[in-house]
Amino acid sequence: MKQVAFPFLALVLGLFSCQTPKDSATEASPLNILMIISDDQGWNDYGFMGHPQIETPHIDRLAANSLTFTRGYVTAPLCRPSLASMVSGLYPHQHGVTGNDPTFTPGPDTKRYTPEWLAERKPYNDQLVRNLHAHLTLPQLFTQAGYLTLQTGKWWEGSWRDGGFSHGMTHGDPARDARHGDEGLTIGREGLAPIYDLLDTAQAQAKPFFIWYAPYMPHFPHTPPAELETKYAARTSSPAVARYWAMCDWFDQTVGELMNTLQDRGLAENTLVVYVCDNGWIQNPDKPNRYAPRSKRSPYEMGIRTPIMYHWPGQIEARMDSQHLASSLDLMPTILAAAGMDVPAGLPGLNALDPTAVDSRQVLFAETFEHDIADIHDPVKSLQHRIMLSPPWKLILPNPEVLPEARAELYDLGQDPDETENMAEAMPERLSDMVATLDAWWQPAGPH
Repeated sequence: MKQVAFPFLALVLGLFSCQTPKDSATEASPLNILMIISDDQGWNDYGFMGHPQIETPHIDRLAANSLTFTRGYVTAPLCRPSLASMVSGLYPHQHGVTGNDPTFTPGPDTKRYTPEWLAERKPYNDQLVRNLHAHLTLPQLFTQAGYLTLQTGKWWEGSWRDGGFSHGMTHGDPARDARHGDEGLTIGREGLAPIYDLLDTAQAQAKPFFIWYAPYMPHFPHTPPAELETKYAARTSSPAVARYWAMCDWFDQTVGELMNTLQDRGLAENTLVVYVCDNGWIQNPDKPNRYAPRSKRSPYEMGIRTPIMYHWPGQIEARMDSQHLASSLDLMPTILAAAGMDVPAGLPGLNALDPTAVDSRQVLFAETFEHDIADIHDPVKSLQHRIMLSPPWKLILPNPEVLPEARAELYDLGQDPDETENMAEAMPERLSDMVATLDAWWQPAGPH
């Protein structure tokens, strides 16, 4: 693959009908896979989801031509555990990567995110990487199946080689400022050349591909092109909000480039495109590059909700589904089943293209943890909340050992979608029943 320059690195590192496919993929050429994962974007920050200002025409078109679940949820409202769930099909309490960083005691002159801090972090972080890689993951399975597999963008779990990809951008070396993607974080912001190179190689070798496109977008630093910043500055009095909106637009443009590329190369008809966001975001109007409460890292809708899309022309019927719950845990079994591959036993997600399975889902779970993992051998100790969705009800149950002052929260999302009226005290029987279901589901694996 071609070598590309990464001038953006210095800035980044300085800042912090459901329908079964009509034909089996194995009956013709193997199915290609493109996973598109936005980073820190509110579930309603799209044109098709009703945002009055943000323009996302390319994602809107993708949504209109996909099986689109508008009520999708991630397993955790923080990028690392959320992404780890997408590749493993497991909850954070199962795969053992519950936070972004391990807790350790740095030297007196060590500052967070500096090379010294990263070096001291490495042996602790290596255990978290081992936690995840003890399980089967999508890149491992597709590489073993003979696919060319490419990692780009956000990636916390060592290098692309550590992750089981055949190609990639992230070197994972803390001596070169690696933490959550390093060179991979330039994808999208500095073009899509590594993806085009992989497509060139795949077509030249007549091999199928699996591409992980998880750009650092619209994630801060919010540094959109000048013309987009100007465009949105006219729509709000907050410069911070304008820049975030512009980042959503910029990310949408890259999605359009990818979809056009698949079409131009004759790959669209045999490529499954999956779309999801890692966690939510509400831009703080007074603090650039910072989120407002009840969004990222929170158990509320603006923290864990996301649209989820499956696009395969001629094979998956395009439909907006606002009735059924969907989870990022469904990505792994759905993608593997669509590709005609075996799905590992015991995964908690379901095949989103199986209407019977989708109709039968009654509840969905999620969880929140502290940003830093206090015990790398027992990451569940950092649990903050367990979450249960049983439409229209949503339960948020705090962990008293971590949040001793917090109380249970129960919301009727049908009547109160903004989660403003806690019904826990008014409905003790419903609360008790949901807590019992949550406790029956919660079975941590124990220390790693």
